[in-house]
Amino acid sequence: NQSIANLLEDMFTICRFISLALCLGLSFAYPDHAECRVNYNVPLQCSEAKERILNQMAAWDQQTECPGQCEKVTKRRGPPLVSVNYEGTNNPCTACPCGQKCLYSLAQQTNNLIKGSHFTPVFKYEDAISFEFNDKSDGTCDIEGFSTATLSYAYFDFGTNYCNLRNLLDGAGISSLPGFTESTNQNVCMQLDRINCAKY
Repeated sequence: NQSIANLLEDMFTICRFISLALCLGLSFAYPDHAECRVNYNVPLQCSEAKERILNQMAAWDQQTECPGQCEKVTKRRGPPLVSVNYEGTNNPCTACPCGQKCLYSLAQQTNNLIKGSHFTPVFKYEDAISFEFNDKSDGTCDIEGFSTATLSYAYFDFGTNYCNLRNLLDGAGISSLPGFTESTNQNVCMQLDRINCAKY
């Protein structure tokens, strides 16, 4: 059936990338799974930062339409159902996804923790996301964000797991605050060098 065919295609793509890397003698400093860990420092109390992220997850929940209505597309790299440009550009999107600021789900929250999921628009692959908050004595908040594919064989992600986190901070207006900083690297964030949050 279609789901098995998609699974086999994914596995073939992964094997092809790994084989090519081995043949060319390339080495990647990436983690061994599709995931990303990012540390943020934001000029807010953690309670406000947490509330902003929760509100943004609710605004982009699983009932929210994705750019180009790609959540209704079932064909890999299928065209969007409505014409749309990549966010912030005049470049038309011709193959889904056309942006992934949608399809978030909240699973759990405590005083210093948010856990949830983000689903890709076309095949609804699930990435588990979390934010852990720590108030600092200077009035700022340290946040550790983590996103990981729930598929055990997932590897290359084109920076999707980075974008799962960053899109929420952008949408919540946190990343644009004076003094906002983030810290990550390719050892803990898959394909950080290939991020394109306008698409992924």
